[in-house]
Amino acid sequence: MNPGSATEQITTAFDGLAAPRRRYLLSVLFDRREPTSLETLATEVAVREHASPIVTTEQVRTAHIELVHNHVPRLLEADLLIEREPDDETRWLALADRPLFDADWVTFLLENPTGGTEWDEQRVNRTLEALCPARRREVCRVLARHPEGLAVADLAATLVARSEETRLVDVDESARAPIETRLAHDDLPALEDAGLVAYDRADGIASIETDAAQWQAEWLADGPLADVCTLLRTADGQSETDGVGAGSETAGVSTDAGGCRTLEGTERVVARGHEIADSAEEELVVTVPDAGLLGRRCLERWQAAADRGVDVYVGSQSPRVRDTVRSAVPGATICEPQCDWLNLPTGWNHHGHVVFADRERVMLVTADEESSPPSRTTAITGDGPENALVRIVREHVGPRLDQLQSQCADATGNTESTPL
Repeated sequence: MNPGSATEQITTAFDGLAAPRRRYLLSVLFDRREPTSLETLATEVAVREHASPIVTTEQVRTAHIELVHNHVPRLLEADLLIEREPDDETRWLALADRPLFDADWVTFLLENPTGGTEWDEQRVNRTLEALCPARRREVCRVLARHPEGLAVADLAATLVARSEETRLVDVDESARAPIETRLAHDDLPALEDAGLVAYDRADGIASIETDAAQWQAEWLADGPLADVCTLLRTADGQSETDGVGAGSETAGVSTDAGGCRTLEGTERVVARGHEIADSAEEELVVTVPDAGLLGRRCLERWQAAADRGVDVYVGSQSPRVRDTVRSAVPGATICEPQCDWLNLPTGWNHHGHVVFADRERVMLVTADEESSPPSRTTAITGDGPENALVRIVREHVGPRLDQLQSQCADATGNTESTPL
């Protein structure tokens, strides 16, 4: 296999390190930095495998057989090993000259093949094996940005949209269904077994295990899932109210002279959205570009608002979102926004999310998943009828909302294609 893209090389590294004997073999060669006979390697692998400087002939023989018939051919095919011409029928092996051996996370595992003093080796094995397929690593990235969890169907659609660089609303069932099946029967169970993901089969909901020890591991934080570790570590270090209340001047929250606040981090943004929905007394307007932003707790809050007599309007260009909200919040008015500034036609799925209550409290949400390093979800929010952001949104949304209300009152409007 020739070295390919960065993703392929990372997958190759995970596969080479996943099996303990392969990891021990690579570790021995990493330490020696020179060609070593297969017989010597078998002995060294047995020593590391049994954590004893003295091993039996049978233990060495077992390691030798496994290396010859399984691990060495696999590492040679992956271009992680090179073999020198036999000398008197003795096979000599050395590490290939690959940049991935210079990566900090790979170096750490080669120097500490059992994971270090604070790690259980079985957990290392399960983690490396679970994260070997690129799709599972992408699952962790998506779920880390959705702490409330995602329906498996929505997770599958998000993965397709990211891989094909298209809008989530343009992913059809024929593209989504095969990925959904693999997630349900392969990827999510494997990630759950490794302790990285929680998977509720009955409800069909997957969520990241924010407290998993792996996200605190030095080698994983330095590796290809550093963005996930950073997101979860940041979220774990925040209190439930940190950065949410008015006037906050904590990390992740800044206030400008006009009274508008910028929120950094998924938890802060989600909490602010819930706060606005809970405070609505007469009217709540929400736009949701795709199902990736539609959490169970959001639906519960919209339903609670409707139950206390609030007029709830939910707009989305996604048929899936409209159907979901129609089922979960039957008292809401469902509509398809026709105003691009509220529902931006972008290739990513976090733009154009608006929460607007009583025309006095507003939050606009956005995120750039392609930035380097990856950014967290970001929002700008304002309170009060004289707040600059509230006034701008009220001027744009107010007339359309008044017209929509008039249509609903006359029962003559088409609420699937409205001025909103």
